[in-house]
Amino acid sequence: MKKVKNSTDIHQKQGLEQSKKLYRSTTEQAKRLDDARSCARTISDLFTPNLQMQRRKFCEYCERLIFSDPVLYGKKGEELLWRKGHYDVVSTAKKLKKKEYTENEICNILAHINSGIGFYHHMISKLQCEFNLNLTHVIDFSMGGTYGKSDVRTECLEWANLSVHQCLIYLGDLNRYKLEINPKIEATLAFRYYLQAISFKSDHGMPHNQMGTLAMNQNKFLDAVYHYMRCLACTVSFDGTTNNLHSLFDKNSKYLEQLPMEPNPDTNTQDDHLKRFISRFLLLIDIWYFNKKVAKVYSLCHQTYKDLEECLQIKTSNGSCESPTGSESVETDLTEQLNNDMIFKMIVICLLCISKLQKTNQHQVSTAVAFTLAIYSQLVQNVTNHIQESVLNYPLPEVEVKIEQNGVVKDLLKKNKKKRNASQLRRRKALPVEIESDDSEGENDDGIDSDSDSSDSFVSDSENILAESSDDETDVKKSDDSVNDENNDKNVEDKIDVIKKLKRMDVNDMLEIITEQSSLQAIKIINDWLMQDTEIIKSCGTSTRSLLRQITNMLNLININIKSTKISGIKLDVNNVIKNEEKIPLSEDIVLKGIDILEKAHKNMDWNYLHKHGMNTKEESVTRIVKFMAFGKFLTGIEETGITFDERKNVFVCKCDENDENKATNSVVEDLEMQEGESGHVISDKFDDKDQLMKMKHMGQLWLASEVRALENRVKGKASLSPYLVLDADALIKYTFMVKHFVQSRKFIVLIPSAVVQALDDLKREQSEARDAIRWLESQFHRGNRFFRAQRPQERAAIPFIKYPKKRDKEMSMYIQIIECCYYLAEQQKGAANLITLLIGNQNVLSNGENKEFSYVGLAQSAGISIESITQFYSKWKKSYKTRR
Repeated sequence: MKKVKNSTDIHQKQGLEQSKKLYRSTTEQAKRLDDARSCARTISDLFTPNLQMQRRKFCEYCERLIFSDPVLYGKKGEELLWRKGHYDVVSTAKKLKKKEYTENEICNILAHINSGIGFYHHMISKLQCEFNLNLTHVIDFSMGGTYGKSDVRTECLEWANLSVHQCLIYLGDLNRYKLEINPKIEATLAFRYYLQAISFKSDHGMPHNQMGTLAMNQNKFLDAVYHYMRCLACTVSFDGTTNNLHSLFDKNSKYLEQLPMEPNPDTNTQDDHLKRFISRFLLLIDIWYFNKKVAKVYSLCHQTYKDLEECLQIKTSNGSCESPTGSESVETDLTEQLNNDMIFKMIVICLLCISKLQKTNQHQVSTAVAFTLAIYSQLVQNVTNHIQESVLNYPLPEVEVKIEQNGVVKDLLKKNKKKRNASQLRRRKALPVEIESDDSEGENDDGIDSDSDSSDSFVSDSENILAESSDDETDVKKSDDSVNDENNDKNVEDKIDVIKKLKRMDVNDMLEIITEQSSLQAIKIINDWLMQDTEIIKSCGTSTRSLLRQITNMLNLININIKSTKISGIKLDVNNVIKNEEKIPLSEDIVLKGIDILEKAHKNMDWNYLHKHGMNTKEESVTRIVKFMAFGKFLTGIEETGITFDERKNVFVCKCDENDENKATNSVVEDLEMQEGESGHVISDKFDDKDQLMKMKHMGQLWLASEVRALENRVKGKASLSPYLVLDADALIKYTFMVKHFVQSRKFIVLIPSAVVQALDDLKREQSEARDAIRWLESQFHRGNRFFRAQRPQERAAIPFIKYPKKRDKEMSMYIQIIECCYYLAEQQKGAANLITLLIGNQNVLSNGENKEFSYVGLAQSAGISIESITQFYSKWKKSYKTRR
């Protein structure tokens, strides 16, 4: 009897035969294209009408092959289509390029690339239609509605999704090739497609590798390292990325070798500070990531830490509010100061290093953790200072506003109340606040760090600073130690001012201040990491509470009443956000989706939440505050931290025993120095229970050492530097950031003579820098600051026994008036040595420039005034500061 064949089997067999024929035709066509390409002698030979027609046919064959049998021939067809139809043409054109592309060659290549871009857009649309893919929130050019088959096989669906991902990478590559042909074209389109590919398949690292290549000239290799390390951290990484990363680290090492050991203060710029910091930072990452044996790692950590401190000071002086989770920066390497995008990437790089070291159980992991905590500490303090400064600069309302109590933390505490046992509940009893004040002023007392070494530079607008400054200046003249005592008193005054103003500020203004702190995104990422590695938190509580106190202060500053009905511009249900905060992703979470070291933090997140509900900047800031309060609630649940929440005053309280802290600090540093002296690098301990105490000490090594040096600084005598600094116009115009550092340090009284103000006014039409300096002076004088003031009318005295020239130009008149101002101040405190230093911004003035008859230096010396270049004085101050630390 004859066997009857199933009609389905017959169709499948016919389809398979047809796919085989298509595959043979496609490979034959590919060989013809290869032969024609190998015969090309000029770029024009690649774009003959005949060859372009062949390529068009080849693309059609590939498309038919791909969709005829996606499971069997889909991947092969994709690779052939990309390689022979698009990539090989561009790569051959590069090889045939002589010196520069001609206009005709550029037109041909760009037309070819644009044709490829159009083709892959078509491919994605066809994949969406054929396999009924929902790409609405994946790509920004998807077609709405449902099409095609509803009963697609699982294998076909998996291939279709991967094919869309690959098409997005191809689109990014084609746009990247445009940049190589014409560098003036912006790279935003290339980044756009790569980012969409990452969003669609976060476990595939290829887009990050391509972005690393594209970002090679951005931020001194930092962006490229970030993307290469993100690629290697993905489940499906690219094989060539490790070599790319090695090559990049080699380039960085060679660059670092060319830098002088100590920067030249006369030529050192903001950009030099940043380059030095990033180069040292990347060297550390190279050592840790590839587990290299290098001596004196701790010293390198400390140098890098100090470089970061310097860069953050410059950033604070100049202001920077770039968001790290916005669109990728596409500018070439023009950044002259540390921005928030770079800080965010640094934090992620550190976490990726720690993750890799933990997986391989390397002994350097505790050093990497300590360094990350050191950066975290600086960022937390930096944000705290920014918020305090903004609050102090806020104009007070005439009538005190009664602020509603913020119940966010209480709600968070109630959320898991049933899960907690009685011992955990007992830990929530409130401890006395650190700053004594009455109940009406104590709501946020713990929100301010009374031991901060780098507190804000301004005081309350309600204080009459100029009226009190003469007494303060007398104290400064008596001794340098009195300046320190006054600074400490001043810090407490400022913090009380912050507390008072927080109570009277409009909640919308406070929310705006917090929203401006883009560094909170990087801090939030570290919070997530710490919440899933409680041993690190416990180590901080055991070794020192310095970092925990900083965290507490920051939490209290941002613990505003986000449940207030007065907040405008948000449609969020805050109670719902509090209830579901673990499920709501922020922009920084979406950027880091798929990173294993944050796996627990991302475990319960609804990644489609933002697509469903949307969220503006203000709403995102409110959600971030809720997450920070959740972190604070988490800290209260760890007994070792000593952190509790005072529900009556609505503040976090950090229990602090300074004697225990100093003792632990000293023992850690002594232990670290002994280990480094013996072995050449810090040797960390195993992660077992027996050595847990030593491991805890290592976690805080870097910033603990910094704390000890700060304490020693308060005890030891200081370098002989004048308490009064008088500036000329060039110093203000050319070295504004140095002047800002002097003011913010609160170690000097910086005085601006009236003649300098007049000189700036004369220069404002010619120099934009003079206008900037005038605006800055006006803002500072308006705010009031006892460490920065203008010359008073009576503060000028003629220098006896000196005959002034009858003919004076503007410059000579200005410097004579400046030195007479200095002489008046010196005469008020006769017998005091090195009381005043005149800082000059123009080196020619010290050599007397073109004036051969009259010496400014001689006039200053006859008046008993030191005169010095501002760059030299700044360098001397910084060196003495580092030595004391």
